Amino acid sequence: MSRTKSAFWGTISSQVFMVISMLVNIVTTPIIVKQLSANIYGLSIIIFQITGYLGTFDFGLGAGISRNLAGTRDGTDESKNKIEKIISTSFVVYAIIGSIIAIMGIALAPFAVKIFNVPTNYQNDVQPIISFVCVLVGLQFLLRSISGIFFAHQRQVLSNSLGFALMISNTLLVLFFIYQGFQLWSFVYAQLAGFIINSLLNLYFFRKHYKHLNVSYKKFDSKLLKDMFSYGVFIFINSLAVQVVFQTDRVLVGSIISLTAVSIYSLTTKLPELATTVIWKITDNAFPGMVELSKSGNNTRAFNDVHDRIMQLTLSISMIVFWMVLLVSYPFTRLWVGEQFFAGTSFIILVSGLYLIYHTILHVTAVCLNGAGFVKGFSLMSLVEASLNILLSILLCRAYGLKGAVLGTLLAGALTNGWFVPFIAFKYVKFNWKSYFMVILKPVIVCSSFGITLYFLFHNAFRNIDSWFKLIVYGGGVACFFAVPFFIINKAMILSLRYNLKLKSQHA
Repeated sequence: MSRTKSAFWGTISSQVFMVISMLVNIVTTPIIVKQLSANIYGLSIIIFQITGYLGTFDFGLGAGISRNLAGTRDGTDESKNKIEKIISTSFVVYAIIGSIIAIMGIALAPFAVKIFNVPTNYQNDVQPIISFVCVLVGLQFLLRSISGIFFAHQRQVLSNSLGFALMISNTLLVLFFIYQGFQLWSFVYAQLAGFIINSLLNLYFFRKHYKHLNVSYKKFDSKLLKDMFSYGVFIFINSLAVQVVFQTDRVLVGSIISLTAVSIYSLTTKLPELATTVIWKITDNAFPGMVELSKSGNNTRAFNDVHDRIMQLTLSISMIVFWMVLLVSYPFTRLWVGEQFFAGTSFIILVSGLYLIYHTILHVTAVCLNGAGFVKGFSLMSLVEASLNILLSILLCRAYGLKGAVLGTLLAGALTNGWFVPFIAFKYVKFNWKSYFMVILKPVIVCSSFGITLYFLFHNAFRNIDSWFKLIVYGGGVACFFAVPFFIINKAMILSLRYNLKLKSQHA
């Protein structure tokens, strides 16, 4: 398959699988919550949040593997030899990292019971569960040494399909084991079974497509390892900081407030989190184009123009979703899992502002800067933000509960990357500060003028919705009104697209 077709079908499969995964998650979550108590569900979130952190500690090796494998697709003896060295080297290093992670997890597991005030009837389970899952995380590192080649060699449909199969199998297995009465252990057994299935599938397709390779620890290459780490370390720093910024709140809520509060926090934030995942794909898909523009020489104006267009489009969609979330969050949560899991309107305003406005603005600019090669600076600043986020969230969570955790994240961001990312853009990529802020203010002001009006007109009607049918009808009807501000903001872009399509049809 050509690179163009591979990229196209890779993008399509990624979007389709993501939407299906979201729908499966929405459907299965209330079933899981109903079968378990709020305490158990909250505890499961924290356990896999912690082990998820440990899973990111490859120190950027994964990014280095992908980068080095990307240029070995031609099938020559030189490429074959390089692939064997990359996989052999990464396997040895991942074995060491995985062993360290497993030992660390087992050593720290006894402290979890005290930190999170685990209910008495589950205290004997938590320590072995965390130990077992950490060993499993260590084994999963080994699998990364071969699974990365599918994406690097642009077998994106295969890579996406394997990831999707793992997600679906884990979800269905969790439901199966819960119905068998295994409660908290259901998540562990599902992880284990999913790992075995995923390993067998990856090994099968690896041998199918790369049976000519001879992988051996004797082909370990220390120079190659240094090169992979030197590239990936800043990617690792940034991804680690992002994990802390976005996911630490749940752990803090569990240790400071309660396990039930973790469930409330996670379920109330579900809509803005899912919406952000979809919206950010617009920017992520533009990344290769930003890289190309940045390498084309004196093309700063075109680079800045593309950034402004992406920002305007993305932020206008985010602002529309922000106001829709404020309207539908309460009836959605009540119908989905019960109103006892809704954290309140003021909380959803803070969370939606954090994800759909603040982080969306930074995400667009940061991705464009990354495309221009400026990753080191704001990666290190992200580490400062993550540290400050933990400190402020602890202090504010103790004082203001769930809202305090979100306020800590917002404040930490404002004091660090909130100003640093635009500063880098102004200084090195020559963004015009007036144009930058106007591009941000236009969607915020225009969409909010409509959003505030619609919120006050329909707020009470949405509060009284008592069926999914009404929620879909009311939500769809109000969403149609937002076509007006969207067209006002993106009029030039829409007309330009229409003109280009018309021009292509005339030449066809």
